[in-house]
Amino acid sequence: MASTFFSDIRPLFRDEDISCMTARGVKLGDADWMCDARPGNGFEDHGNARVVFSALSRGSMPPDRPWRQAQLNAYDAWMRGGFLK
Repeated sequence: MASTFFSDIRPLFRDEDISCMTARGVKLGDADWMCDARPGNGFEDHGNARVVFSALSRGSMPPDRPWRQAQLNAYDAWMRGGFLK
């Protein structure tokens, strides 16, 4: 079964992560924003989701603790599966 934003990705973000990043224009809890196929942030497609993954992979988001590898793998699988809502 393919990964989806609502079932597999949104639950990985804590409410405080969403609140903090929304104030900075990064809409972690918004499926339309996260699944947007447009380029941006230096990426040819899905710029929003890819820049979030880049920050998560670097450990710069969330600021208080890096994601575990299993969480990064789930996000990567969602991207490879087509950024489904």
